[in-house]
Amino acid sequence: MYVFDASSILNLTKRGLAKIFMNGSTLNLAYYESLNAVWKEFALLKRIDEETALEYVRVLDMVFEALEKEDIEGYEMDIFRLASNEGLTVYDASYLFLAIRRRSTLVTDDDELQDKASKYVKVMSSAQIAENSG
Repeated sequence: MYVFDASSILNLTKRGLAKIFMNGSTLNLAYYESLNAVWKEFALLKRIDEETALEYVRVLDMVFEALEKEDIEGYEMDIFRLASNEGLTVYDASYLFLAIRRRSTLVTDDDELQDKASKYVKVMSSAQIAENSG
């Protein structure tokens, strides 16, 4: 079982590997983080056109329908402590906390999160997941 953060969801979606999400979960906040990343590529960085951005949004809608989503409600204190102890953002600590709680592999493309999370759980990048699924 995998816990996917927003960076890995976006990168795996771009690679067309949506089937892998059937074996995992994420946080409900990942949807907003993913949409924001698409918006940033379109509006700020000008890397993609509007049609491509909207296609990504459509595909992300389908991905997030398939993914099991968790909420951090009730775990705020634990997540805050984990973030403080590890020097992570609350966002990143939330994904790590979920992976710890579920005893799952954390999938992230964030180098700092990979490094700090590896003390607690198995960690993989989206590229490693792509290699294993192909």
